[in-house]
Formats: sequence, structure tokens, C-alpha cells
Amino acid sequence: MTTHLSLWLVPDEKSPFTKTAQELISDTVPRNFVSSDEINHFPPHVTVTGELDADKAFGGKSAQEWLDSIDFSAYKAGQKEVVLELDTVEAEDPFFRKMNIALKENDDVRQVSAVSRRAAGLDEAWSKTEYRPHLSLFYGDVPTQQVKAKVPLIEMKIGFSLGDLFACCGGTLCMGGYIVVVDTRKPIKEWHDAIVAKRETPWAMWRATRNLI
Repeated sequence: MTTHLSLWLVPDEKSPFTKTAQELISDTVPRNFVSSDEINHFPPHVTVTGELDADKAFGGKSAQEWLDSIDFSAYKAGQKEVVLELDTVEAEDPFFRKMNIALKENDDVRQVSAVSRRAAGLDEAWSKTEYRPHLSLFYGDVPTQQVKAKVPLIEMKIGFSLGDLFACCGGTLCMGGYIVVVDTRKPIKEWHDAIVAKRETPWAMWRATRNLI
């Protein structure tokens, strides 16, 4: 479990994409690997950065004051948007990335991470060298090879789940959403109710590439 808070980008909770992504996370994907009582339910999100120490990162501000103070003025809906483009299904060793959808490379996503880390007094270089933006589908202690073997099946199920959304909107899955501070020190099952600060992101566009659908 993490020992810090995290900063996430999340799609609008009213979006059909959010409902579909939640179904993938809470049902469609994990049922291929674990029993119902072992499923880790967590909200659809792309992590911007972890490592937020509640006592140090916010500089004496509340989490909400800190989040509101970050300068995202470079981005505007309809003019300069941050495109979160879901690209390929990946199986990896880390528990929190056991199965995920990697985002297509995008400098703006990395810049949002770097700006946020700067505001928290963290190393910005991480956003360019180590950051791997993704949307997790499954957390678990399952052998990675076992998960890799199911990637083609999961790709097919994602195609069924997101195909209509992709077709109707030219690849756009959701416009807008939020950037949120989440107390990820809590158990995973409590993360849905662990948001401690929230800010709208009308400049965030959630898309999928043809690799995914």
C-alpha cells in the first residue's frame, strides 16, 4: 500500500466512458484472474504523480488550496487541450500496473505532471524520465505471464465495451473531468471515497487510438 497521497486525472463521473471503464475495472477484467471477493475496486484514473506527503507537499496549505494554486493556465478547452489517449493494453510486474492501458506519448500529459510536482516541491525530472502515464485495469499479485496470456482476450473485450463510444465521437471518449488529490494511504476499497481535493479540468480530453479498439 502507498504511504503518500496521489494526484489523479479522472473523467467526468457522468460520462458513459466512466461507467464503462468502471465496469472493466470492477468486473470484466479482474474476473479473468481472481475470484469475486479478491477484486480490487478502484476508480478509473490516470495518475499524475504520487509521493505527495501531506505534511510537506502542500506548503502549509490545505490540499484544496494547494490544488487550486497550481498553474494550469496553459490549457483551455477548445484551444489547448491535454489529450489522454488510451493506446495499448499492457501486462507488467508492479501490483498497481498488473494490467493497464498505456497512454500514447504526449508532452502535455508529462508537463501537467511536471507542473504538479514542482508545486509539491518534488523532482520534475521524474515526469520526463520515469513517468509512464496509464489507466490501470487490474491490481493484483498474479504472475505477469498469466496476465500477458490474457491480453488478446482483454483487448477484444475492451473493443466491445468502448467500440460504440469510439465510433460515435471520432475516438473521443469523454470531454473534461477533474484533477483530484486522493488519500491513497487508505485501503484500495476506500479509494472511491478518499478524494480530499477536487478541481475541474475542462481542458482534458479522453480519447482512444485505433490500436485499442
